[in-house]
Parts: sequence; structure tokens; C-alpha cells
Amino acid sequence: MKGLVCKYCGGNHFTKTAEGYECDYCHAVYETDSVPEIKEPRSTKKNVIIIALASIFILVFASSFFILHSNEKIATKTSPSITTKAGNSNSAYSVSQLKNPERNVRIAELTLNQEEIKLAKVSAKEYGGEDREAFERRIANAQKEHDSLKKKRPKTTPKADMIIENPNSEFAVTTYYREAGFLAAYGPEFDQYSSADILRIWGQPDEIITDTEQIGENLAIKSEEKGDAVSYETKVLREQWQQGKMTWREVRAFIALNIDNRYAAYTKEFVYEKQGKPNVYFKEDRVGYVTPIVKYVSFTRLPEKYPRAGLGKFPDDFPENYGSDGLYHEK
Repeated sequence: MKGLVCKYCGGNHFTKTAEGYECDYCHAVYETDSVPEIKEPRSTKKNVIIIALASIFILVFASSFFILHSNEKIATKTSPSITTKAGNSNSAYSVSQLKNPERNVRIAELTLNQEEIKLAKVSAKEYGGEDREAFERRIANAQKEHDSLKKKRPKTTPKADMIIENPNSEFAVTTYYREAGFLAAYGPEFDQYSSADILRIWGQPDEIITDTEQIGENLAIKSEEKGDAVSYETKVLREQWQQGKMTWREVRAFIALNIDNRYAAYTKEFVYEKQGKPNVYFKEDRVGYVTPIVKYVSFTRLPEKYPRAGLGKFPDDFPENYGSDGLYHEK
């Protein structure tokens, strides 16, 4: 539904039913099809991590949630342009980027990001072989879905105490994919907001922190079993997962982004933990990261498409209560 964000869970993907439009996440039904005016956004860089390295962090799951152990910084890595299989010396992509069309097409389908779709097109053309036509059909469908959702992207907040991802940032679904040492994680950007905007929306914080080292520690995902105090970021992600408000792929995306953000040298943090609101991390007075509480934070989301693909080895890397829809289910 164009421009609609669920006021109960922050979801923005709906299914038309006889009663109206049903949220695919919390199943709230809206009986109106009125929509705000849509304007085409200007594209800027998206909050994304792409890694083609051996595993740099290990996820271990215990009881009903996860434990994450990592002291390494996640950084992006790009490969130099070289001649592709077809001999195109002007290609913007390397052979290593193109030689796995199934993975590239799947990431395009998951992220619906235009750059990933472009990469998938070239990959399918160069290395698709007998599956090229099937790949191209999937890519065409991803392009249609991208175009549709981009037009529906909210430009205004659905309620006064919610923030939305920057409508001028590069469009992508918040998602995660890991396979054989390759990792891609996409997340929302909120850098259209300043500290003054956050104070206006969420009021005075419990505390303001300006110690960069302490801010980095507050962003850490910590393990209860190692005796660490559970951070607010860990607690929120666990609760969002256990309450069925986030898919496991979304949780994994935020874990990866959270690890990377520990090294972002944020200069200020607004702490809202006592109020149950998102903590907000700033760089040069612009929002760099926000605790992803879906009641207060809206970002582009989709229901799970590939329940086990790109999430590790099943069942070793999956939480006990993982369902085929990507959500938590009591067993």
C-alpha cells in the first residue's frame, strides 16, 4: 500500500484483503487506501556492509537467543576492475564478483537494491549459462518490486514519535546474507535528523554521553554466558526477535551493522533506555545509528523470502525457535 507504515509495528509491507490492507508483520488491518503524495527521492549512499573474506565473526546460539563473540572490525572490501569472461575490459566488476550468479541474483532479490540488481544482470549475462533466462526473469521481478516499493517509500512519519529512514538515501531492504566467507548486510540511514530533531521527537534523554570509547562499548553486542552485562542494544534485538517483531535475517543485519558501528567514532549518544525508546548515536550532530525499536523506527522491510539461505548452516547457526517465515515461534 503506497506510503503506509503500520502504526503498531512499523512495518511497510502489506497484502490486499477483502477487509482492506493487512500488515504482513503484525497482521493489523487498515480499511483505507488513502496515501500521501509521493515524490522521487535523490539517491545517496546506503548503510551497507559487503565483505568477501573468511569469516570474521562467529555467531553462537544458546537457549532462546544468540551470543556473539567478536573483537574484529567489519570493513567493506571491493575488488579492482579486471577483464570479465566476455572480454569487456571496461567492466565495473571483477570476475570474483560475477562468477556466482545464483548468489548475486538472490542478494538482488533480498535487498532490492539497484546496484545489486545491476550486478546480478551482468553476472547472469556473463556466467548464467543454461540458467541465464531463469536468472533474468528473477532479476526482472526484483526490478519491478524495487520500483514499486521505492515509490511507496514513506516521506513523512506516520506518527509524531516515530522516525523514518532517510527517503533520499539509496533504496534497499534491511537484510543480511552470508555464504562461504561472503557477507552482505544492508541497514537504514537516519542522517536527515539532527540532535535538535531527536530532542523534538523523543524529548530529553536520560543521559548524554560524549566519551567516544564509552559510546563504542554501549554499541557492543555482549554475551551473558561470558559474564558480560547485557547491553541495551543486545536486549532490544533479543526482545524484538522473541516478540516476533523482526525476522532473524533483520536481526542478523543489525548485529553486523552494530559491530561495524562500534568503530564509527560517534561523538555523542542520547540515552533513552529508562524511557524504553531507542538510543541515538551521532556523528557531527547527524544521526549515525539508532537502536532499532520498530515502534519508534521505520525502515524498509520484507517478509522472509529464503528461510535458510545465507543465514549459516542449518540448524547449527539458527536459534531454537526459528520458523520458516523467519520469525520466532514458541515450541
